[in-house]
Amino acid sequence: MAYHKLPWKRNFQKVPAHIEAGLAEIDGELVVIAATKRIARADIERGIYAHVGLRAADGAITTAGPVLPPADYGKWSERNAFGWDRKRTDWPKVTKTYVFETPNFGDAATYGTHMHVWEREVYQHQVFEPQGMMVESEVLQDNGGDDVAIKFTLTPFLERGQPEFELMLLWSLNVLQENTGTIGVFKADATRDDYVSTIMLDWQIFPPGTVDEVIERLTQRPANPSNAPDFDEHVRDRVQLFAQLNPTAYIRGQGGFGSYFGAQFADDLVVFENLKYGNAVYVLYQDWDTITQRSRYELLRDQDADFDRIIHSDDWKERLAKLLNRKLRERGLGRQGRGLFSR
Repeated sequence: MAYHKLPWKRNFQKVPAHIEAGLAEIDGELVVIAATKRIARADIERGIYAHVGLRAADGAITTAGPVLPPADYGKWSERNAFGWDRKRTDWPKVTKTYVFETPNFGDAATYGTHMHVWEREVYQHQVFEPQGMMVESEVLQDNGGDDVAIKFTLTPFLERGQPEFELMLLWSLNVLQENTGTIGVFKADATRDDYVSTIMLDWQIFPPGTVDEVIERLTQRPANPSNAPDFDEHVRDRVQLFAQLNPTAYIRGQGGFGSYFGAQFADDLVVFENLKYGNAVYVLYQDWDTITQRSRYELLRDQDADFDRIIHSDDWKERLAKLLNRKLRERGLGRQGRGLFSR
């Protein structure tokens, strides 16, 4: 079957690490395969999500009930719709007997036939009937702007004790991924706020102070499992760096995409970094609190966000300092730094 072309990664070969981490935090037996995604209104209007019942009409976003994903959106969706005959090369072979009739002396009409029996070792097959997993869309937030927050839920729920749980988990995740471009796991009694929190950052803003004072304020919150293992070390390094440029405030954000840390230098000038990934810093300008609600993948993809991205190469701190000093001068704030990296 020729599969539909997708604007996102099609599927996964194994359960992603962040899903395993999420499962470890769920105590109950029932697991919900679901995710919340911030989607451009224009993408909905173009029909990119119409196959899962998500449409735009007269400026409003509408959803259908649970929808069976089309079979041509990927191999896991195809298996979901038509079933799956899985050859188990990891199981021991079994003996299979083949019986067929052959002519005597090559002439069945004259000499008749005889039965021939042939035995051979073959792999076993595991047959799965069509699973009928369905995707249900729900609008969580729509303020009339350029994008909306949509929750995608896959039914039925998974039960940890069910046969082949790991395989069914991977299958379910891939059905959701193929059809929506996002995945996640939640407990069965997750609330609406639980889903919204995965795309909304909880920002805390701290006043400047000594390096030790700032670090104490920023690290006093309970650790999140998605934080970088050397979170405190990262924070100290960044505070020492930012302190040389006299920020007006430090910011800490916690949300579904990991832990963020940064500094504010003006109302429209903020530097922040996702400490879970830590391969670049972002210098944001207008509407920074809105832009930071996007994942790093959305930031890299979107062209409308006003920001600069500085990859952590050997001289990234020097390049960041030069950029910040230039942006401060443009805002009439002069050179606020104390000769950062000056020779």
